[in-house]
Amino acid sequence: MSFYKQLTWMMVGMIAGYNTRSQVALSGWATTNNQFSISRKVTYHLEASFRSDPKRQYLQTFLMRTGAFVQLNSRWSVGGGYCLNDNRRTIGGITAYATEHQALEQAWLAHPVYFGGEGHRHKTFMRHRLRLENRWLPNLQTENDDLKKTGTSFTNRLRYQIREQIPLVSVINDFNKGTYVLVQNELFFNVSGQQFVNGKWFDQNRSLVGTGYRFNRHTDLELSYMLRVIKDAGNGWGHENLLQVTAFSRL
Repeated sequence: MSFYKQLTWMMVGMIAGYNTRSQVALSGWATTNNQFSISRKVTYHLEASFRSDPKRQYLQTFLMRTGAFVQLNSRWSVGGGYCLNDNRRTIGGITAYATEHQALEQAWLAHPVYFGGEGHRHKTFMRHRLRLENRWLPNLQTENDDLKKTGTSFTNRLRYQIREQIPLVSVINDFNKGTYVLVQNELFFNVSGQQFVNGKWFDQNRSLVGTGYRFNRHTDLELSYMLRVIKDAGNGWGHENLLQVTAFSRL
């Protein structure tokens, strides 16, 4: 069996094995990620995500992220932007949507990774992303069977993501068409204002495996499984299974 087939079956087995043992519900995320070239070095970014509750009965979160980044060279890029996060909240049995605003600054490092011996050398693509989120969290209280915003709390969150994209076709220079698998992990750190979230410094990890198809150099479509581990306000960890569909465009 070829290396690529072994890797694909290993990923399928990991997902199936975890879900066989786990009783955690499965949430659904649908995301569109779009990039528009303004010039040779400057790109505008627009992203929207729709996220269900664990029982897939209602919209839990709507997220819109926008901004721009500058390509410094073939490997490094930096950028910033704004994010609107409209999240369903429940306090005292009363449910409503509350909006969190974020400013963000981030940097990317992208580079090829080669593995395998002579005659069986495989080219993959690795990407590192470091993002600082400046978060304005809504303070809520119940009033007349509704949730009323009484102010905001400010906190900063640092996120580090590493993503490996492995084409299942031979790649000599650029990867312009074909199927690929991906492995990704992201760590979340509350670097200030921990008392306004859950009081924890490290509070979340997202591990993801999936597959995608690149139709051309402008369009990708991915289907992935994510295990989301979140630290609660006590000493425990919560686990959430997610199935995610993501469409990428580069224009």
